[in-house]
Amino acid sequence: MVNTINESYAHFDDVQLVNMTQNGDFDALSELWIRHVDFIKKVTLNQYYKIRPDFSEDFLNSEKLWSYRLGSSYINLAKAAETYDSNYSVPFLAYFAMKNKYAFKDEKSFNTEMSMRNSYCENYDSYEFRDQDDDMTEIVNSIEKCLSGNERLRAFFKKYVATFDELGYVSQTDMAKVMGISRQMINTNFKKIRFIAEENGLEKEFADFLSAQDEAQNYIQKPYSSECYS
Repeated sequence: MVNTINESYAHFDDVQLVNMTQNGDFDALSELWIRHVDFIKKVTLNQYYKIRPDFSEDFLNSEKLWSYRLGSSYINLAKAAETYDSNYSVPFLAYFAMKNKYAFKDEKSFNTEMSMRNSYCENYDSYEFRDQDDDMTEIVNSIEKCLSGNERLRAFFKKYVATFDELGYVSQTDMAKVMGISRQMINTNFKKIRFIAEENGLEKEFADFLSAQDEAQNYIQKPYSSECYS
């Protein structure tokens, strides 16, 4: 005897129920679920042990976790009903089983990627960034020191670095607006600073400083885009 939620649906086959579901009859979807719940449980159980549970499930007990998994299968049943075409050469149940399988596999891939990311973050040596920051601080201090004979350029350089750090890396155009000078003035000052740095044997340090600025500007933050100063 066929399991049914409503006797009036008992004479419909799976394809007819799918068509009814696609036309907005959600009772037909419930009928598909009740009719094939044993098969769906079997398919779900088969995948249940093959993937790492979602991180949100870590503290669920077995009963709640199983309910969650069945709920996922119900959603996959609905998605299969939405996309199934009666012209397909496979029965609807086989089509659903395939869709459910790959939905679980997609979740496994996602969870594996997230697990790798979390593991990387947990074991990441924060000193890597700290060392980079220390190196740049040393470079900035060295350049600033070599400008001690030119107070105007030294003041400009200090203000430029402080503004750049404070605003979270803005474009050169926006930097000029914030500092109240032209881009041409910034470029002119940096040419002079480069000349002085090279005279003091800091050619590589100055190149590293400019390189760090260029790299940082690839991550310009939207709150400091040009429209903020229009």
